[in-house]
Amino acid sequence: MADLADLQKLLDKAANEIPEKALRIIGVEGKNFITKNFRDQGFTDTASSSWQGRKTTDKNGRDLTRYSTNRRGREGDLTQFGRRNLDRGILVGFNTGGNKLKNSFHYRINLGGTEVSFYTDKEYAQRHNEGLDGMPKRQFIGQSAYLNEQISKKISSELDKIFNQNE
Repeated sequence: MADLADLQKLLDKAANEIPEKALRIIGVEGKNFITKNFRDQGFTDTASSSWQGRKTTDKNGRDLTRYSTNRRGREGDLTQFGRRNLDRGILVGFNTGGNKLKNSFHYRINLGGTEVSFYTDKEYAQRHNEGLDGMPKRQFIGQSAYLNEQISKKISSELDKIFNQNE
């Protein structure tokens, strides 16, 4: 009978601790997922899909990154636009310091502890994530099998820690 009482205590402890821990895990893993998508320059669901590149031609099809004549700079050299965009990640603004879209995400556990909300103070985040107003879709947050798997692994790990404490 003592074993059954110990098991009940262990189950009660897990039932009390897991809801709060699960919400924290969802928040941390969601934030890590957003950071991963910015680092990979694409969205990861079951497979990674890369974001569309930055537009480097004008409406007539001329390259905006290189000088076409010697009038302003040497023909073939990078223009100011080309130098700014060379090796710069997509959705990373020029000369923004730490004030970047990828650094602006936070999470909040709502009152009652029933859900986690992710938010940003950048007004243009939704436009990029969903591809609104002529902007190409460069999704960085949304439903993802990869994210669900990461959350599941962490919650399983926490459950293992709780159940293995008494051994």
